[in-house]
Amino acid sequence: MDTFGFTKKKLLSLCLENQHRHIIIWLSGFYQKLTTNRVSHASLELFIQQYNDILNWTGMNPFIEPESNNTRLWIETISDRIHLHRSATGSTCRDHDLFEKIQINDLPLSCHQTDFQCHVALDGLRSLFNVGSVFRTCEAAGFKSVILGNTLGKEHPGVQKTAMGAHKWIEQEKTTDLARTLLEKKKKGFQIIGVETIKGARPFYDIAWKKKTIVVFGNEEYGISSHIMEVCDDFTHIPMFGKKNSINVANSVSVICFHVAGSLSVK
Repeated sequence: MDTFGFTKKKLLSLCLENQHRHIIIWLSGFYQKLTTNRVSHASLELFIQQYNDILNWTGMNPFIEPESNNTRLWIETISDRIHLHRSATGSTCRDHDLFEKIQINDLPLSCHQTDFQCHVALDGLRSLFNVGSVFRTCEAAGFKSVILGNTLGKEHPGVQKTAMGAHKWIEQEKTTDLARTLLEKKKKGFQIIGVETIKGARPFYDIAWKKKTIVVFGNEEYGISSHIMEVCDDFTHIPMFGKKNSINVANSVSVICFHVAGSLSVK
């Protein structure tokens, strides 16, 4: 593993933004090695030691390593740490503006009525563009709320910009422990369906969607967190017909939510 290229004196001579920028570059290199299985046990030990030294220099809390050496857990953890350092300087992940400007004077009428109690749960989404798009899609599809686990919400101007006003008409629920929140929802009769490209996941059109359902979507990089996957009752995926095995999470939400709405809506 590449060692961090700064001494304590050199790092602290930089402004706060540049300190975190260089830490992010170093973490990103380690992340890339994780995703290509190029990290040994010795490399992990060295990384933990160096990273905790860096955090100590900058006055941040110590790094708590994953409970096992499972590569996926480490990928999730390092992705979260990169996001932490971005947030420390007020930076956030932003996607390109993909859509043309549209009219926002929506009609106050709906062509269909809904009698289902469906919700979307977001596990660690980073992009404000994606989150805002999810709010807009959920409102249009008749979903009741967006449950936010480690995800910025509609109070953020960047989310509001992409939601195009839809955030005013749909509720949000913020939680610091999404797994526990979903378990509590289960006790109230909700089925929890995770959207993941894993073995055993069924196509979305083969799921028996219920009127009390929470559909879980994961992080843009690593998907649904391992501990959240353990809470899900079942998994679904969107079959692909091209060379890519997935699409953008905001687009996935649109496909799934409108299928669910069409399946459950009052005709």
